Amino acid sequence: FHSVFFFGGMVLLSVLGHVWDHMDGAVGGATAFFVDNKIRATQPTTHLFTLRYRLKVVLLVFSLYAEYVLLFEPQGDSRYLEKRFPVREALCLLFGTVFVGRVLLQMSIFWYRDLLWVEVFAEAGGVIPLSLISFAFAASTCRNTQPGVTEVLALPVFLLGTWLNIWPEYTRYLWKSDPANAGHLYVEGFFAICRHINYFGEILSFVGFAMASGAWWTLWVPSVMGLGLAFFSVPELDAYLSHKYANEWVAYTQEVQWQ
Repeated sequence: FHSVFFFGGMVLLSVLGHVWDHMDGAVGGATAFFVDNKIRATQPTTHLFTLRYRLKVVLLVFSLYAEYVLLFEPQGDSRYLEKRFPVREALCLLFGTVFVGRVLLQMSIFWYRDLLWVEVFAEAGGVIPLSLISFAFAASTCRNTQPGVTEVLALPVFLLGTWLNIWPEYTRYLWKSDPANAGHLYVEGFFAICRHINYFGEILSFVGFAMASGAWWTLWVPSVMGLGLAFFSVPELDAYLSHKYANEWVAYTQEVQWQ
């Protein structure tokens, strides 16, 4: 009942937030639902940004707490934690903590832009907790089965995906911190190989998360994420970059074919 009430409330707030986000009637340009070209170009300088930022942080931390409760809440024989080390549960909680920590780092340092209300409620209050709860529920139903090769491989897959997501953004951040590079498109590092390597890393990390949960049905998370990134996030970001960097973007897309 509590879950239905929470997610129902997030759906309602997402609808209201979407209306609020577009009350000024301004065209947001290409959109990936959680972010559009207009908000990507808006600097985070308003009081509303501070409120939205703090709400998103609270919802992200709540998602992690909900995962923890579901992972370690006693079910059936509550002595199961005394009988074996909870490898699967520990991996899922570790992955959830790393994911939330990564997003907080990116929000605080790498992503210098405003936030939409729909990003707060639909993403941080909907998609993310639903994903973490799915992984936790799957792991909690596998408590009587021993971890296998899949769970062992989950750790390097998750870490590789996380590294491919955050390292390219970190190197881009350092490059853009140099005033000499202001107004120019970053095309070095891993971005010289693939235009959206960080998105690939995001998907790969959640494949590792699904592997750690012990249930293949949790692959719905990276699958839905991959579709969303391919059909919404990539076109939205491409539209933004092509407008902001014009000629540099054209040359870049001709040189780097992989998206």
